[in-house]
Amino acid sequence: MLRRFARTFIPRQDCYPLQTEDGRYITLQRHFELDYIQAHLKGMLTLGAYALDTRSQARWLCLDADTPEQWTELLKMTRDLEQDGVTAYLEPSRRGGHLWLFFSPTPGARVRQFGQTLLGRYDLAGIELFPKQAELKTGPGSLVRLPLGRHRLTGQRYHFVTPDGDPIAPTVRAQVRLLSSPQLVPPAYIRDVTAEESDRAELPDKPLFPDARPHPPGATLSERLKNAISVYDFVRRYVDLDERATGFCPFHDDQRRSFGVNREQNFWHCWAGCGGGSLIDFWMKWREREGLDASFGATLKALADMLLPR
Repeated sequence: MLRRFARTFIPRQDCYPLQTEDGRYITLQRHFELDYIQAHLKGMLTLGAYALDTRSQARWLCLDADTPEQWTELLKMTRDLEQDGVTAYLEPSRRGGHLWLFFSPTPGARVRQFGQTLLGRYDLAGIELFPKQAELKTGPGSLVRLPLGRHRLTGQRYHFVTPDGDPIAPTVRAQVRLLSSPQLVPPAYIRDVTAEESDRAELPDKPLFPDARPHPPGATLSERLKNAISVYDFVRRYVDLDERATGFCPFHDDQRRSFGVNREQNFWHCWAGCGGGSLIDFWMKWREREGLDASFGATLKALADMLLPR
């Protein structure tokens, strides 16, 4: 049972995250052992779970609500998913909680697209989405505390519950057994949801920000693109931004929310050194990250196909 529980949550065996007494995590570069799961469940130590394996595949998605209001929205999402035949798993926390969805191994980029579409349905930009990276560039990537363990800073332990607040099973052992073979999101449902996001991206509403104005006579293509949508409205399709318009930079293994959008002056910037600028600059770096032609001309053509009326 412990082996199956580890298979559900632990994507790699070459290293693992350990929570310290102040609530932070350190990465231990040593082989992961099943005995660590047992120690975690007994409260002797507290493990984290990386979101991606070494091939940038994900077996789970976790939505992290930090307020009671956000948690209420996740409860609503869970009930709606149940109506669609999809099982979500709810793990409360001190202020909110986690909503977990499980998959057969799926590319991290696709899992993020799926999660971002769900958040978009409920207008939940403030909720964190794990995995935070579409693929691993450097380091092991983002992590979440492994469920059913004790938080080292608060000493609290949280069990999984139904949308009505009842335990999904009466004991920790019984919950471990359930989570050892969780219900997976059907691949057809993932395809339907991600197709919904693709359709929305191809047909954006216009204008998408208050300063949009008719194109002046003789406007260049780059000027027309910058006038079609704000940097904030464009970037938030691809980066989870909080209420301050900051988030985890998609261009490096970011653990500090180094990315931000200045909504007043209409530009993005990474304080860790990845640069900044207009939506054109952002899309050039995004295309480079995806292995696409990131030249200025190819980027303008791609943006024109996405943003300008045909």
